[in-house]
Amino acid sequence: MKKIIAVIDAVNFTAQQVDAITTITSLQDHSLTILMLEDTKSANQLLSAAGMEGLAGGYYQKLRESEHEKKELIEDNYIALKKACRDKNIACTIKNIRGIAEDEVINESRFADLLIIGKALSFPYLYDTNPSGFVKNMLTSAQCPVMVLSEDVHKIDGVAFCYNGTYSSMYAIKAFTALFPELINRHCEIVYVCEKEEKTIPHKEQLQAYLKTYNAHLTYKILTGQPDKAIQAYLDTRTDLIGTFGAYGRSRVSRFFNSSSADNIIRNLKGPVFITHPSLHS
Repeated sequence: MKKIIAVIDAVNFTAQQVDAITTITSLQDHSLTILMLEDTKSANQLLSAAGMEGLAGGYYQKLRESEHEKKELIEDNYIALKKACRDKNIACTIKNIRGIAEDEVINESRFADLLIIGKALSFPYLYDTNPSGFVKNMLTSAQCPVMVLSEDVHKIDGVAFCYNGTYSSMYAIKAFTALFPELINRHCEIVYVCEKEEKTIPHKEQLQAYLKTYNAHLTYKILTGQPDKAIQAYLDTRTDLIGTFGAYGRSRVSRFFNSSSADNIIRNLKGPVFITHPSLHS
């Protein structure tokens, strides 16, 4: 059994987030831990700034009152999360964490097989881009594969392996297959974008032989055009498939696996994407 961790903002919780997580965890028998995360970075910075400015106009007191209200909200959200999991018959561990968001999640990811985050997940002082700074930090720094979800996750019927013959794209395939072997058996597409007019899928026989050991229901989809745009357009039509990408944030890889291209896909995300970043050989 593999361990999955999912991150929820303790202040901004909705039951819809549980639905999205459940859609993924129900695909295979996994151990699920939900991290209910309260980021302390912004509160500390605001309080420090208020102190330096002389606390004019009772600003410091208002911040303290705001912190008290936030604590009550987090307690209410914790109760609501427990109820949502109980109502949906979700077996999971809920872990309350208070600290610097990025550091806490990276540490937890070291002891997990998969990290699930929403594409809009952000914490104060980090929401400066789309995808947010927090999401991009997780994609580059998490110590396990990352699944990024849109706000609305539909029924998942299979996987679209975005493949170009590189080590990093195969690394993502192997990591995903280890986590969701039953989904591979249900429906598995190899999505390849012709680069330099090369229509032959690299190492196709070896790839096919590997996936057949998992009894993969295998099909191929060959696309043309600019890789990131071609893949984006295709995944937009197949929200029932999880798209996989390798080597987020690395430079020595094919164009449609680099971070800027992945950012474009995540920004317009309609279905889940699974991203890895092997550190040594990509």
